Amino acid sequence: MSRKVIGALLGVGLTFAGQAAAQADQRPLLLSPATVIGSHQTDIFAGMAYQLAREDDGDEYDNLLVGPVGVRHGLTDQFEYGVYFTFVRNYEQDEDAPDDSGHEGLTAYGKLELTENMALEFGTTLNGDDEIKPYPNDGIDFFINLPMQRSLGDNLVYGEVGYTIKDNIDTDDTKVENYLNWGFGYAHHIDEGVNLNLEFVGDENPTGDNHMDMLFGASLQFGQANVRPYMGIGIYDDSPDLSAGMNLTWRL
Repeated sequence: MSRKVIGALLGVGLTFAGQAAAQADQRPLLLSPATVIGSHQTDIFAGMAYQLAREDDGDEYDNLLVGPVGVRHGLTDQFEYGVYFTFVRNYEQDEDAPDDSGHEGLTAYGKLELTENMALEFGTTLNGDDEIKPYPNDGIDFFINLPMQRSLGDNLVYGEVGYTIKDNIDTDDTKVENYLNWGFGYAHHIDEGVNLNLEFVGDENPTGDNHMDMLFGASLQFGQANVRPYMGIGIYDDSPDLSAGMNLTWRL
């Protein structure tokens, strides 16, 4: 099943690549952009990914993510806000590996553009499932994130660093801690509406060892839609060995 899911995601991404219109728009694959969407603008967005061979205490499991799915709106030219959720389905490969379904919670956030190269993002996540891995939620979590970017001619260097304060979860098999997240990437301009991305995305993993993924993908613009298909390779042991996904943004 896992290979069929990854193949389907890549096939959809290649289909969109052939439809990319001539409209330049550089965006990160998974990291948060350092810009806001603009006053009175509204985006709906959705994502999906399949991850092979994650590890939890040495036990392997596959992970299906449906999300983030949500909406964001520009209140002013310097501030946007939004809400989103993500559904998770784990498939155990080893006997004691995670095998639960649930959602990571409902997230509400705001983003303030500090300069053209930096923004401040903050928000809260609540009403999630405390048994899912790798990001359980039980109570109210708070996070802060600092996205950054810098133009290099037609290309873009970007990154982020953030911190999440987890509400206490301490059950028989799940103990979580506050954690840092980080990432950096490079977007290479190919043509109007087509950019190739290389991204490194990591965090301290609140339920185990650190995560770090190396992602290859593209940002493809056609009309009001932006599509970002990608493939990932895990760098740390707890990271998925291989992943594939796609994010879609639609300007209303």
